[in-house]
Amino acid sequence: MSEEPIDVSDMNAVHDGMRKEYSSLPLRVKSSDDGDMDRAAAVADHIALLGAWMQAHHDGEDELLWPLVRERAPEHEAIFVMEAEHSELNDYVARIGAQAEAWRADPSPANRATLHTTLIEFEKRLLTHLGHEERELLPLLARTVSEEEYAAFGTYMRQHLTPEQGVLIVGLILDDTSTAQGERFLDGMGPEARARFEQEGRPVYREYRTRFLSA
Repeated sequence: MSEEPIDVSDMNAVHDGMRKEYSSLPLRVKSSDDGDMDRAAAVADHIALLGAWMQAHHDGEDELLWPLVRERAPEHEAIFVMEAEHSELNDYVARIGAQAEAWRADPSPANRATLHTTLIEFEKRLLTHLGHEERELLPLLARTVSEEEYAAFGTYMRQHLTPEQGVLIVGLILDDTSTAQGERFLDGMGPEARARFEQEGRPVYREYRTRFLSA
């Protein structure tokens, strides 16, 4: 294990984004009018984006980070809890995605209610999981993996998301976390990637956000 912990604070910014985006969905679904196909489509698109993000994030941790922690710090049982929680959350993400598509196709009260209920169930489990990870796993992760190994996780994320998804997710994170956390997150992208996001990505994100919120 490393004597000097590496900086994994960008994970907190990512978690802030996940919390806020998923926490806002139940009310957005519940307040939709019966038969509002534009609203259902906008929310379903957003759920698909969040689902791709969550899947890539969990897969990257499960494939690249947690095996290293389990190998180097086997006495910490929290790692096994994290993996079990990931499995449960991934099942929810798949179910939410399917229910959102059903609502998109038929924005009926029944489909809306089904999605709303599942989103509430998921939010509770997501908040519990993120709390566990931040309290128990992130400090351990910072002492267990190298900067190069942690950077490989970021590379994995970029490879498993489309360029547009990556831009939109960066925008969500910056909107949903604190200014200080956002600055650290941008700095971690490197000067070239940060400049490219500011010049090209941020306008794409703003257009998406405006379209989503106005639907």
